[in-house]
Amino acid sequence: MNSGILTEMTIDDVRALAPNVAVIPVGSTEPHGAALPYGADTWQVEHVAYGGTRRANEQGGRVVCLPTLPISLNNNFRAFPFACRMQVSTFMALLKDLVMMCLSEEVRRIVFINGHGGNPDVIRAAQRDLAAIDGVHTFMIHTTTCASEEATAVWEHTSDHAGEEETSQMLYLRPDLVRNEKITDNPRRYPKLESLHEFAVDYVRPWHLYLPTSAGGDATKASAKKAETVFDSAIAGTARLLVELSQAPDSDTFPY
Repeated sequence: MNSGILTEMTIDDVRALAPNVAVIPVGSTEPHGAALPYGADTWQVEHVAYGGTRRANEQGGRVVCLPTLPISLNNNFRAFPFACRMQVSTFMALLKDLVMMCLSEEVRRIVFINGHGGNPDVIRAAQRDLAAIDGVHTFMIHTTTCASEEATAVWEHTSDHAGEEETSQMLYLRPDLVRNEKITDNPRRYPKLESLHEFAVDYVRPWHLYLPTSAGGDATKASAKKAETVFDSAIAGTARLLVELSQAPDSDTFPY
């Protein structure tokens, strides 16, 4: 069975698969507090992207998964050491170039799987720009978008960075890199301006002020089992999405 993982394939494998859907996983390399490694975002999104691609091809899809991008947008993390980042214009150009490469291979259905909270606005902007090209279809999901509500109900204390979810994910994927003795409830700080909350004002948070330790939320209930539950569901759901995209016939009104 052809895995669809490009870095594992030979040229004969690629030609035999003749993919019609491409997956582009997007991770990040950034601090996740004292307990977790910098690569957390990249490992978790790659796990679901690779797992979903393999499962989709087992179910009759023709899906190729490109290498995971380990560096993306982290300008608001720059107060922390080696929060790897590129400029928004660079990132957007990179995404568009990858899509254009897929088009040159006659693959017109591209799925971005995002694993980093700082990326969605620019990925959406790239999608808007690419929509000017006829016949190009781009989609974006996040690592656990396709997990069921029953699966994600395991989380007891949700967090947007290095809390229970990401700690659980690393306990499952890379327990060797987790500093268990440092798992704690990391403080989060909020602006003093009440109107920012009242009116849901959109602004870029300086994360060294929001999360002084570069992690936030209560991670003390984290477990590998919770991550396994969510990952299994996310992989199954992602595979279903990829299979449907791959098997849907071409038409002037796709995906309608």
